[in-house]
Amino acid sequence: MKLRSIPCLALLFSVVTLSGCVSDTPYFLIESRLVQNSVHVDQPDVTDTPIFRAMRPGIQALALQPPDVCADQGSAPSRASGQLQPGVLRTRCGVEMAELERALVRSGYQVVSWGAVHHMATKQDIPILEAASKLGVHALVQVNALERIDVQPGRDARFERRFYRATRAGERGEAARVATELRGDFESLIGPKEARLVRGKRVGATINVSAVWVDTGATMWFYEWSRIDEAVAEPVVEVVADCDDDGCSEVGKLGPVESDGLVQGSISGISLSGDPEDESQAIFQGLVRALVTDLAERFAGRRS
Repeated sequence: MKLRSIPCLALLFSVVTLSGCVSDTPYFLIESRLVQNSVHVDQPDVTDTPIFRAMRPGIQALALQPPDVCADQGSAPSRASGQLQPGVLRTRCGVEMAELERALVRSGYQVVSWGAVHHMATKQDIPILEAASKLGVHALVQVNALERIDVQPGRDARFERRFYRATRAGERGEAARVATELRGDFESLIGPKEARLVRGKRVGATINVSAVWVDTGATMWFYEWSRIDEAVAEPVVEVVADCDDDGCSEVGKLGPVESDGLVQGSISGISLSGDPEDESQAIFQGLVRALVTDLAERFAGRRS
């Protein structure tokens, strides 16, 4: 038999709200939040040198040197023959390089296309620094790494659970304090959903850059930072429980409700065919934009 009233004296079951035994509902909303310590530092690791501090006022023209993985020489197939054609540049992270170039332009620099520097170095068979110098570049920004990272919850992650009175439809009521036995039932009900949270990943981006004074080849400035998507840093799952003398069970979907034929509105479901990989890539691009904007402003001295 369902227990529809819970007297204050029934201490063995002791479902007591923070305001006392004033509610007779058997339904509870169990909320669990995954809390993770951030794996990225709050501020980037920036190192400058006396050379950089002395030369910064005169730095007007920049160029990028992307990671080796971003450009492969002679590895793009011809559409006609399917054979690898020498001298063909295949870009695999051109979007990220373009974001960095744009951020540097917005910070007031003249930016020579990294493709132009690479093309001259390849065509004339000269070092990148020499090609950059011929194109009027003052500093070469070497992108040592600009990568996407997928982060699993760390070992020090934890679940923080809260219990509330609720309606059968899951509408949250007042906070509830429950006995240890009932808490165990709640944890068992929410456990499977918590397990799915732990298996989930967070999207991150990391960048490592060094700036080289073209005339001397001296490395004069360093920047490194990792950012993790915060939108899902603390995901939440919920379960509505129906409790009686025999324990608690999860409330299933409500069946059809009897109606007098009159309605005040309507709801229609839609089916969207989205690609999770597209969504995570969009998150990554947003993180990259934040990273390169911070980098460019710090290089220009606009942010400390």
